[in-house]
Amino acid sequence: MRVRQLSRALAATLIGSVLLSACVKVPVTGRRQFNIIPDGLMRQLGASTYTSMLSSETISKGNDNAKSINTVGNAIAKAANQKKYDWEFKLIQDNDTLNAWCLPGGKIAVYTGLLPVVENEAGLAFVMGHEVGHATAHHGAERMSQQLAALGGMAGLYLYLDQKSELNEKQKALIVAAMGLGVEVGVLLPFSRAHEKEADIIGMMYMAKSGYPPAESKKVWDRMEAATGGGIPAFISTHPSNEKRKENLEEWMPQAKKRYERNKLSRNTQQTLWTNADFSGGGGGGGGGKKK
Repeated sequence: MRVRQLSRALAATLIGSVLLSACVKVPVTGRRQFNIIPDGLMRQLGASTYTSMLSSETISKGNDNAKSINTVGNAIAKAANQKKYDWEFKLIQDNDTLNAWCLPGGKIAVYTGLLPVVENEAGLAFVMGHEVGHATAHHGAERMSQQLAALGGMAGLYLYLDQKSELNEKQKALIVAAMGLGVEVGVLLPFSRAHEKEADIIGMMYMAKSGYPPAESKKVWDRMEAATGGGIPAFISTHPSNEKRKENLEEWMPQAKKRYERNKLSRNTQQTLWTNADFSGGGGGGGGGKKK
């Protein structure tokens, strides 16, 4: 009985401390979000899931394309200034997939199929900024917090943190999906429209702070629209339309341009590096492109 009382006391302490920090501000936008998941836990989940996700993929290593992913990714990460994050940037060899994704704690992957769409270093900087934005805005933790609230609020969080088995399979699936993964299908699930809009804005600010022209962000969505025949790819079916994204970016463009003018790089980051012709052929890909 005493052990049970102690356990309840610890749970109450946890609940109180978590509630005090439940409402936090998102970088850049200043939006207040509901977040009850400790960042340390999310970083652990992100790292373990990243290893699992990449184990079934072919990773491009050692070539210039892979080096570009790391160079640009690290530049954006520096602008984000999250010292506790162990940033990782991987290039997945899949020429048929126009996608990139991020897990909590700064674990990011880009598919070779997306390189012709980003087209140049500045375009890549926007995509990397967008993914880094998901990480620094704690979108995965916010979504998991919402799911846990639906599972019974703080009681659900306590059970999860205590690694009990009281959560059934459906509840566990909801939690994993909240982090950005589908248990049954094994693919990444899209963030909400609000999160995508926020990641675009944060990403544009990070790219500008890193010295990349923010106007390239809108051009990336123009190229995405062209690459998908004017539609929205299945993997972002719940995302904002390309036009809506550009409107959101335009609203924040004056601030981004001010940051860019203070930090712009001396080299031309908008010269074409990747084209569709460079990545024609099988879905497995070899990491091709002009940069071998």
